[in-house]
Amino acid sequence: MHQTAMAWLFARSIVGDEGRNAGIMMSLLGFVRGFSVTRAYHFGMKKLANGHMPLAAAALKRAAKGGHVGACYEMARLYEMGRGVICDLEQARHLAQFAADAGHVPSMALAARLFLISPERRAQTSGSAASQLFCEPELARHYALLAHSRGNVDGSALAGYLLASGIGGEVDAETAVVCYEPAVKVGHVRAFLGMGTLYAGGHLGEVDYARALPYFKYAAAAGNNTARHYLALQFLKGLGTDVDEERALRLLSAAAAKGYRASIEELATYYLDETHPERDRQRGMRWLTALGRMGDQKACRELERRYRNGIDVPVNSIEAVTWLEKAALKGDVAAQFQMAVLAATGGGEAEPDYAQAKLWFEMASDNGHTIAMVNLGRFRMKGVGGDIDLDGARDILELAIECGEMAAFAVLGEFYAYYAEPADLDAARDILLHGVERDDPVCRDLLSRLEDDLVAKVA
Repeated sequence: MHQTAMAWLFARSIVGDEGRNAGIMMSLLGFVRGFSVTRAYHFGMKKLANGHMPLAAAALKRAAKGGHVGACYEMARLYEMGRGVICDLEQARHLAQFAADAGHVPSMALAARLFLISPERRAQTSGSAASQLFCEPELARHYALLAHSRGNVDGSALAGYLLASGIGGEVDAETAVVCYEPAVKVGHVRAFLGMGTLYAGGHLGEVDYARALPYFKYAAAAGNNTARHYLALQFLKGLGTDVDEERALRLLSAAAAKGYRASIEELATYYLDETHPERDRQRGMRWLTALGRMGDQKACRELERRYRNGIDVPVNSIEAVTWLEKAALKGDVAAQFQMAVLAATGGGEAEPDYAQAKLWFEMASDNGHTIAMVNLGRFRMKGVGGDIDLDGARDILELAIECGEMAAFAVLGEFYAYYAEPADLDAARDILLHGVERDDPVCRDLLSRLEDDLVAKVA
């Protein structure tokens, strides 16, 4: 057969197959809609076991709409994970709560966990406005305790955690132990972690690291990174056991390799400890850098300090500013102010960028840095880094004074005397006198200058 004809027939066969597959899928979905509730549930569970998610979701949704609590539970899990359906935590909660209220025990534990989810925005797929999803700790505790009372170990472990942490109600360590115990008996890792935390934290009386040790060992062996970290600290500091630095470092490294931030920080601190210069400083810098890349403000500032001063690394001003900026963008107010000063002065290595400095001063001011407010007031009243903004200058300087910043008295007095339109000399004198009463030398000099100007005008 001619090659062109062969290609045409092959393309036709593909299109035909796709069309047949789509037709088969639509037929199956129509077939599912004809099921009874029970039959739809069993069909959905069979497809779920085989990994056929869209068909499983279609069948289970049909059964859930018919009130089948098992189907509600399975659909809640699918909505939570976004398997076979678009992820919808609100629907997941609704279905889990319905099944839990109908007495379905696994749904009680699931509902408890879902009600602990932190707030987040969820876009509605129906075209309606976006809804807000809130954490509801009281409901979480209610359903966890309900699941515990019905013998569900996941519910028991979660109830123990909520009681021990005071989430959804008062702290109740004794009842937390009662909840943890049945979960511990069946090897529930989080229950072991919880029991260890209660003993190590002294929540059941005196701190008892020795009693916490076997609980942390079990959870750590099961791969729990929090347990690995706590166990490592006990070996590192000899808490309830002999000091074993090698074992501690192995545990910390295992947790850190999984991205556990506390362990990464502990490793950086260990290797960069100034009292132990024999330790691997480069390894410490690698861990500190990893922590900085995770957005840890303290790590970013420490990296900036080390690159600026050449501590364990060659001096590198560009790298120092990079880490300072990262700290600032992550919300470190002192770093935001420092970035503003660098931009305003050029850092001795570049031309000043007053527009950029103004942006950093605004960011620091928004986060409560009072000296940044004073500098921003100066920029606004003089039109530095942007247009003159007299109202904005007055507002930010008055806010700085309300926050107790002494330096703002002089600048606000200067504003009223020389920049306000029209000038308000009485207000300027009053503001400067407040500064003089607080022994501010700048206010004293400005007030003297103002009085000299007035005398000169009269003369």
